[in-house]
Amino acid sequence: MTTNHIVIILASFMIFFLVVPALPADAESRGFRGTMIRRARTDTTAINFTQAAQESHRRLSFLAARSQVDKQSSASHLDSNSNTETVPLWMDGVVGAYDMEFSIGTPPQELTALADTGSDLIWTKCGAGAAWGSSSPSYHPDKSSSFTKLPCSHRLCTALRSVARCAAGGAECDYTYSYGLGGGGDRPQYTQGFLGSETFTLGGEAVPGVGFGCTTASEGNYGTGSGLVGLGRGPLSLVSQLHVDTFMYCLTRDASKASPLLFGSLATMTGAGVQSTGLLGSTTFYAVNLRSITIGSATTAGVGGPNGVVFDSGTTLTYLAEPAYTEAKAAFLSQTNLTQVEDRDGYEACYQKPSNGRLLSSAVPAMVLHFDGGADMALPVANYVKEVNDVVVCWVVQKSPSLSIIGNVMQKNYLVLHDVRRSLLSFQPANCDSYKATEASGSPRPMYQFSITMLLCFYIYNMYTSVF
Repeated sequence: MTTNHIVIILASFMIFFLVVPALPADAESRGFRGTMIRRARTDTTAINFTQAAQESHRRLSFLAARSQVDKQSSASHLDSNSNTETVPLWMDGVVGAYDMEFSIGTPPQELTALADTGSDLIWTKCGAGAAWGSSSPSYHPDKSSSFTKLPCSHRLCTALRSVARCAAGGAECDYTYSYGLGGGGDRPQYTQGFLGSETFTLGGEAVPGVGFGCTTASEGNYGTGSGLVGLGRGPLSLVSQLHVDTFMYCLTRDASKASPLLFGSLATMTGAGVQSTGLLGSTTFYAVNLRSITIGSATTAGVGGPNGVVFDSGTTLTYLAEPAYTEAKAAFLSQTNLTQVEDRDGYEACYQKPSNGRLLSSAVPAMVLHFDGGADMALPVANYVKEVNDVVVCWVVQKSPSLSIIGNVMQKNYLVLHDVRRSLLSFQPANCDSYKATEASGSPRPMYQFSITMLLCFYIYNMYTSVF
């Protein structure tokens, strides 16, 4: 064998072993499509901003409590063991929050559940029971051929940590998930049940083996949905269990229209206006560094540090910690050309609604959020000034004593992409009412992978036959 033969053989093996493994695996190239619909206590599609302020403040309290728990947990558990003893949710008819539509079981049972980027566990009401009432359907495991219980030895049971309880033998992983105190502050709210595995169907795509909580008892009012779908960064979340690196939503302006929720290869952005900023090291939340805020001609303080500002789909309003809130509010008040009225429900910049055809956008200052990496979110006026009743409009940003949150109203008409693997959050202006997702052109499909592999093999074969 000559030196040329040896060089060709080595080069061939290098091409095969370097290029082929780098191609995406089948699971990574799959795309899943869901939808989110907005739920409210009333029959109308308009948000009740009085109730939204109350609900959002409660949720803020639980998110802040969860943040403190995360700080106390070991930083080495970023990818696996988020502590879920205090859960950052308030499920009592969350005004302005979004439910996800999906099916579970074989044959499929259609359900809706709160889509929540601030938590991990997926759970649904299980079985019949007087406690559930008739506001939403329950999942019935006895009617599904694909349901199995998860044992205490399963990794998802381990991820629940001290929330999990295991009886003798460990065949069933039970849990009690606490939601803190009720609205009156006197009775604890919780959901309890056992972990199971099922086939979830998202937009016609069946995904077997998804771990979830089968809730059999609870205390408290959990709204109109059948449970919750955690979209956080921990191992229990739907994102982790779909084995995808990205997911994206586009919250519609028209509440009567469903908002697309896309996973994997469908979660892509193309064209102008795509901007990205790095995610901070949080076990569950999607938090970023808000460097500063521009209100009209004034630039005010942002929110940095370890917590940053959290992009949260489950909170309706936006909250800013000090000094960011006071500085931004002062800039907004000084540059708004409307008749100011009395504060209400935590809104501290309220005005008489413009009349005689005057446009709201001409009377209030522009608002731009500036994030790390040069990412700027220039907000439509409708994302930060809303009608709270027929004659009053308010700046729908409120003061936080702890955590800062970009709520779902401020995210409307933006594609918001969460990239867990690259630790990035990206956004792009969009008309979400008419947005249509397409398969990602940059994500190779399984047949594409097969074709590349065959071409490489054919190339190597020709190299051999040409010299031997």
